[in-house]
Amino acid sequence: MESGEGKADPSQPEALVRAACAGDRVAFGRLFRDLHPRVHRTVWGMMGSEAEADEVAQDAFIKAWENRDKFNFQSQYATWVHRIAINCALDALRRRKRLRSRFMSLFSTSGDNPSDAARESPVSRTAPRSQPDAEARARELGNLIEAAVNELPEEQRTVLVLREYEDYSYAEIAETLNIRPGTVMSRLHAARQKLQSILSQELS
Repeated sequence: MESGEGKADPSQPEALVRAACAGDRVAFGRLFRDLHPRVHRTVWGMMGSEAEADEVAQDAFIKAWENRDKFNFQSQYATWVHRIAINCALDALRRRKRLRSRFMSLFSTSGDNPSDAARESPVSRTAPRSQPDAEARARELGNLIEAAVNELPEEQRTVLVLREYEDYSYAEIAETLNIRPGTVMSRLHAARQKLQSILSQELS
């Protein structure tokens, strides 16, 4: 890590990052408070469960702290942390898939129950709530969209969540996932087409 910067000024983001990467727990705590809401929202959109998002976000920040000496200051610190969080979410999704496959092999009639059904994920928030019937329709549509998003392949779901729910640019998605912008565009196009196909079948 570069040195000779002088004492870190907490009011300067770069100085705060450098202090955290040098092992300053107070500085890292400030970065955690600043970055956690967006990280949590991102992984919640990917996982579809607030409880799982809590665990994944916590795991991501633990890894960011444990690997703080690996941040090279060639990108934004927030981007680096988001990349860690997304990888943690993808790992969790793969574990979930393996677990579901195991249960499906044991119980041929088992089905998936919506997790955290009483709570609404960011993906479900689709319309303003005015009247009870409109609210019920909006909730139903939100649930259909969330279920459809969860059916997408992991690579497609990830770029869709980052683009549509986090408003990432193509360049930001490419940097976060370490892929080419053209790959981002192709995955996003495929995700939108598949999502439209799923919703068309559900709503017909």
